[in-house]
Amino acid sequence: MNDTDLFCKNGQTNNLTDQSCLNETATPFSHMDITTFMHIFPSIYGILCSVGVIANGLVIYAVATCKMKMVSDIYVLNLAIADMLFLLVMPFNIHQLVRDRQWVFGNFMCKAVVVVDVSNQFTTVGVVTVLCIDRYIAIVHPTSERRTIQWTIIINLLVWLGSFLLTVPVMMYAKVVRKHQLEICMMYLDGPEDMYWYTLYQSILGFIIPLIIISTFYSLTLYHVFRSIRRVKRKQSVWAKRATKTVLMVIALFLICWSPYHVIQVINLSNNSPTTAFIYAYNISICLSYSHSCINPLMLLVFAQNYRDRLCRRNVSHSSHLSSKTTVVKADGSSIATDPNYRCTVI
Repeated sequence: MNDTDLFCKNGQTNNLTDQSCLNETATPFSHMDITTFMHIFPSIYGILCSVGVIANGLVIYAVATCKMKMVSDIYVLNLAIADMLFLLVMPFNIHQLVRDRQWVFGNFMCKAVVVVDVSNQFTTVGVVTVLCIDRYIAIVHPTSERRTIQWTIIINLLVWLGSFLLTVPVMMYAKVVRKHQLEICMMYLDGPEDMYWYTLYQSILGFIIPLIIISTFYSLTLYHVFRSIRRVKRKQSVWAKRATKTVLMVIALFLICWSPYHVIQVINLSNNSPTTAFIYAYNISICLSYSHSCINPLMLLVFAQNYRDRLCRRNVSHSSHLSSKTTVVKADGSSIATDPNYRCTVI
């Protein structure tokens, strides 16, 4: 079940997986084709859920077992917890798809699952956004006294509180609706106008504004990094390249997973005659947004060396010996030796 599973009282629908609700003027398509296509998703979601739970579990373990936590670890931990909570309720969504959208868990669980679904979107994008701001402060203003573990915990708690408050409309409209002798868990809106405002509400607060903030602060961070690199030796530019690569990876992952979903949501507001291709794209975009909870931890485990080191429990003294000559670039362009056991993940 996705938060975009909407039903309007006047007969119009935003649910492109339920043909009985489509407008009579809609472009005809094969019921068998759509049904077969939809039966693929329970298997895909099952794989995403299984891999995501394991990957997020490893990330949570890597952070929890670290005695000397960094500020970035707190953000990573909150991302992993948000994704884990969402993945733990995904079996309810899978069950509904397997049962051809029939919901059997009652109205309370319907609201709970939808709230977790939507709050995951707001929490994840919120943590990524404040993480971008933190990266900017860490690199451009490294002497800031407010960048501490305590302040970071408070900031993340505020993100969780904000995401919870943003799901209030979901609590109001999510319910079990009886339709064609089936009980379906969905967002039940009063009409096209409510659907219009809810879609804009979700897209603006959950995508457009965060994307503007992310792009702005990452651009400023990269500008400062490359300006500083010009004043140091070329061989030390490896640090900048790694930062750039990871930064672009995070932005690309965010765009790839969430852009199609929000674009199609907005297009769907004025689409009264959905074609088969549009229905396919609609459901694939939902799948992509779900995959973000699985790809996030995998990216950390693959590209963040400090988390791999913690999981592999490498010998500290051996690692220290091999990395004793590691240098990083300070904000003023100079280089200093670093403690290899205090590596920071630039994300």
